[in-house]
Amino acid sequence: LTDSSSFQRAKFWVNELQNCEEGCRIYLCGTKSDLLEEDKRKRGVDFHDVQDYADEIKAELFETSSKTGQSVDELFQKVAEDYVHFTAFQVMTEEKGVDLGQRSGAYFYSCCHH
Repeated sequence: LTDSSSFQRAKFWVNELQNCEEGCRIYLCGTKSDLLEEDKRKRGVDFHDVQDYADEIKAELFETSSKTGQSVDELFQKVAEDYVHFTAFQVMTEEKGVDLGQRSGAYFYSCCHH
């Protein structure tokens, strides 16, 4: 949140991710919100610019602090909820399941299965 160049780098990596993994969930996480509580002038990234970008790419936006823990629980809670909902939807829409009786493949013959 205090470094505008980090926002530009994040945009680059979001673009790379979207090129490789179409339709993936994106969570933008601005860090160092504790520094903004000390001095609002330290903000290097305009909140509205980031919010507009998050809306554009359909991302969730969090302003966090690893120092104070602000919004960290909310971020992980949202990721977990989305994972559960996506997985449940994926299971409901899959046409074929997994054959648990199948005894072939590298996983079955790995060192951990005797």
